[in-house]
Amino acid sequence: MKLIEISPEFPIIHPEPIKAGQIWEVRRQVFSPLELTPEEQQHFYSSAIFDFLNGNAPPRYVIIVTEPQLEIDETPEWQVISVMLLSVKTDYLSSTNLLIPTAISGLEQDLIAETSTVISMLTCNLLRPVGKRLSRKIYDLLLDVGDFEQGFIEKPPTPEKILALGLKQGTINHPEFNQQELDWKTVLEVPVAAYYLYVKAVLTLDETLLLEQLKAEIRIQPVPLSQWFEGIVQTGWQTFEEVFGIFSATPALEVWRGASTTNFPGGEAEISQIETLVQQIQTTEDDDILWNTVATLRQLQPHHSALGVRRVKSINIQETALVLTLNLISRVKEEVRILLEVNSPDHSPVPKDLKVMILDENKEIVLEDTAENKIVSIALQGLQGEKFSVKMITQDDFILEDFNI
Repeated sequence: MKLIEISPEFPIIHPEPIKAGQIWEVRRQVFSPLELTPEEQQHFYSSAIFDFLNGNAPPRYVIIVTEPQLEIDETPEWQVISVMLLSVKTDYLSSTNLLIPTAISGLEQDLIAETSTVISMLTCNLLRPVGKRLSRKIYDLLLDVGDFEQGFIEKPPTPEKILALGLKQGTINHPEFNQQELDWKTVLEVPVAAYYLYVKAVLTLDETLLLEQLKAEIRIQPVPLSQWFEGIVQTGWQTFEEVFGIFSATPALEVWRGASTTNFPGGEAEISQIETLVQQIQTTEDDDILWNTVATLRQLQPHHSALGVRRVKSINIQETALVLTLNLISRVKEEVRILLEVNSPDHSPVPKDLKVMILDENKEIVLEDTAENKIVSIALQGLQGEKFSVKMITQDDFILEDFNI
């Protein structure tokens, strides 16, 4: 991380053209007072964000909520405004995501206004105004819907009033969509957090401390693992098959510290044998037995429900491509058993100085493991609602992932 040098070509936007109720397109290049390395960007930005920045996703738009306020005379480049997120994914219409038809927006497609997602961003990350400026009545109604959702007002606008203004409201909420949109909050909020650090103490902090403060400032929502059992998976997490292309590859992700110790005769497994494996998965307290049994059952019946869910995330640390894998098994009394593994996607050795640590809610280390050959493996367990973090660290880099069981 380093301080950005302002060039004459820096995209300064004068405050006057930006008005509340306008719709603006978001720039596909993120400007910030602090320039992040590719590895640091990966900590904050998901694969969906990189698709957008690289031009491989549709444009994004926002509604201006508050106009720019220049807080520091010496830094006209960094002006903070409040915006409401817009999305082209109109299938996610809900009580708070209201559809704005083209006749109102002036754009070529309908949009939904995410009324409960009003966030801060820097004006330099706005590209250009598009479409029509919303009327004051529509602008006020959108804010009222969001304010009711946040508990700031007692009564929401009536469905009749929403329809009368030409907007549409849904009846079903979509938690998976709300989770996806957290990525967009992050990509716009990171430069704002960097700006405030820049204003406060940028000349006295070294870059390492500045990065730590920035990561602390941006409270990235922990990944809600319990939603994985419901089929709701957050952006950036893929199935094992999507990453490796097969069900029963046997390197790191199929074996818990060695080959399975359970032997079965060749041919189709008997029902009683499958039942024995399932019972063992649900009852054993021994990690070695549990994950050996999981590996055996996966070879026999790779789709069996007792195997729980398994998701993989691609990461980069010290310019090395790795994959983080979580295998979750839900048991009685809301207990969840977790096998966490870090290895290379091509099964080559991981960096020798790689250390993986499990942190509790207070960021205290409770478990840790170091690289051994091609994999780092840690087994842990917890109850639904408990939080933990995974810190992957080398001598020159680190990645932190937060989870909520």
